[in-house]
Amino acid sequence: MSDKSALIKTAARRAGQFITIAALIFLALALYRQWGEVSAWQPTPLQIGLLVLLTLAYSAALLLLAYNWVTIIGTLVEDPVPQARLLLSYTQTQIAKYVPGNVVHLVGRHLYLRDRGVAHRSLAMATLLELVSLPVAAIVALVLVVPVIDIAYPTLPALWTFGWILPVAAAASVAAMTYFVQKRWRVPMILVLIRGTGFMLSQGILFAIILAAVAGHFVMLAIPVAILAWLIGFLTPGAPGGLAVREAVLVSLLGYAGMNEGVLLAALLMRLVTTAGDFVLYLLPIGKKDSFDR
Repeated sequence: MSDKSALIKTAARRAGQFITIAALIFLALALYRQWGEVSAWQPTPLQIGLLVLLTLAYSAALLLLAYNWVTIIGTLVEDPVPQARLLLSYTQTQIAKYVPGNVVHLVGRHLYLRDRGVAHRSLAMATLLELVSLPVAAIVALVLVVPVIDIAYPTLPALWTFGWILPVAAAASVAAMTYFVQKRWRVPMILVLIRGTGFMLSQGILFAIILAAVAGHFVMLAIPVAILAWLIGFLTPGAPGGLAVREAVLVSLLGYAGMNEGVLLAALLMRLVTTAGDFVLYLLPIGKKDSFDR
């Protein structure tokens, strides 16, 4: 690695750490101001049941990304790799994204598959393609959701100011990917984007449902804001699972839009649901027998 590359990497990591710390401070202040509301919340059996169902739904949505990993590896590698092995490499490492640095899960699946005969170069390319596909899928999901929000609602001007940029960015990204990839990649690429977009939409819908359960009314704006919060958390270098960054974005953007009731609590519950969903994914028996196959 050149000195310039090392400097850029270090600067990005420091910026990510600064953003994460700032987000933690913001959330701490918000929690201090709203502690009465948060501490007074006593979930009903119906709300607890709903959170359990949403946790399972989030785990199911994560399987979309797991199958994206299967598709990417399967297209890159000429010698077929058992699907169970590829799924296991994803489901058993995803929980490690909460380790500071936010790369342990990527390293874990890389080492697991390399030890089972998949070439280092193929794994590196697969990881790069997966990381690129996720923000593109988030942009596509935003393009689909933003137009259906009632513009008369006191919402975020930024969503409308940059509304024309989103379709252009999404179309340009998909067109570029379609043009530059080999013919055999075009169908897998479309499948990866469809699944990724489905995951992003599910993220937004899950948060909107949690907010509705807490605040008592459904807020359509919560869907694109949750997707945007996921994207910002994902793009923040080193933030473990987007921790604190996503919650801070949810609270600040929805607060700016005039919605303060229940937002902080909903953001914290969303983190609970997603973290529990990661553990459920880890416990799923998908491909477990492969852990003994070499």
